[in-house]
Amino acid sequence: MRALVRLAAGGLPFGLAAALLTVLAGPAAVRAQERYSSEDYRAVGRALVCQCGGCNALVHECAMDRCPSSNPIREEIAERLQAGDPPDSVIAMFTERYGLAILAAPPTSGFHLSAWIVPGVVLIGGAVAAVSLLRRWRQEGPDDDGAGGAGGEDEDAVEASAEVLDRIERDVAAIR
Repeated sequence: MRALVRLAAGGLPFGLAAALLTVLAGPAAVRAQERYSSEDYRAVGRALVCQCGGCNALVHECAMDRCPSSNPIREEIAERLQAGDPPDSVIAMFTERYGLAILAAPPTSGFHLSAWIVPGVVLIGGAVAAVSLLRRWRQEGPDDDGAGGAGGEDEDAVEASAEVLDRIERDVAAIR
């Protein structure tokens, strides 16, 4: 802005000075904007989680105003990518600095691979158990004692030997 005022004060018309400044500063502004819109920048920003402790958002998507974590991380990502560091190297540097807590997804190697496999195995195991339980219930049919359904044929029927039935009849007759 000061340069614009100096140019205008030096005898150039203000409009011409503004156009000249735009032409000269334009490419730098475009390069600055490109550093935040490259595919590598977005990929690294989506691989890391904001460390401020308040939002738990991806660094690329953190919308917290003046975030003490994501803004400096974004700047460093852009600087390292502009310096020619590959995205994997930038992610590895942040992982070394902050630990695995900064990663948006667990690594796909070593013990951490279990974080990817175990949920699927548990889900498939639960589905197999549910299907086998439903098949067993379907094959067995309703219980003989009528406990499984309403309006069974004879809900008071009990299987017992003839000896037990005779004893029950005597006891009932004695009560009457």
